[in-house]
Amino acid sequence: MPSSNISFRISLITGVLVIVLSALNALQPRVPACGALAANYPAIIAFELARSTKDLHAIFGDAPSACRIAVAARMDYINWIDTLVFIPLYGAFLLFFFLGVRVRNRRLAHVAAAITIVACLADYVENYCLFHLSAAPDGGGWLKLLMFTTETKWIALGIVGVLGAASLWEGGRWLGWLAGLFCGIGLVASLISLFNPALVGPYLLNAIALGWLTFFAVALGETVYPRLSRTGS
Repeated sequence: MPSSNISFRISLITGVLVIVLSALNALQPRVPACGALAANYPAIIAFELARSTKDLHAIFGDAPSACRIAVAARMDYINWIDTLVFIPLYGAFLLFFFLGVRVRNRRLAHVAAAITIVACLADYVENYCLFHLSAAPDGGGWLKLLMFTTETKWIALGIVGVLGAASLWEGGRWLGWLAGLFCGIGLVASLISLFNPALVGPYLLNAIALGWLTFFAVALGETVYPRLSRTGS
């Protein structure tokens, strides 16, 4: 296995790439919904959290149309980028972060790394479902598998965030408290999505990202000043 310092450097590099890709995605035109999707609800997240044909129709409309074809093409494009680029990048970012913090608690880091792999695998299966549903948004045959894999992914990422916070906990010092707050928000949001995905959906990705930003800051600190996250200074 790579050393802790090398692991943090790889995590930092992949974290930068995740931020760049996220920024480029934010600059893209918003995907317009063909149905009655809430204005503040990103269509791609609403698609991931769809639980019924009605939810699909809020995105794609309730009948074949030029709008439906255009939205399906955009969804497929986003999901190909997610499959080929984003999942490997965020997976590597998290995995190497936990390889870096394993010097504190090896067992905790290994459990978090294993759950990260589960989240990434669930994300791939989720995208497989989304490709089928974008081609046939009137049929709900893939919805049950989509629901299972989506919730597995989001809850796994929420748990990973909390485990990351636990690895940074230093007797109540500021880094542990900050990590606990930011990462805890992600877990709470992912759990709420089990019962009311529409309520938390517009904020779910940002909630998880709070924990990732904490990990990124630690990886940066460990690269520039290796004792920073270990001392809490």
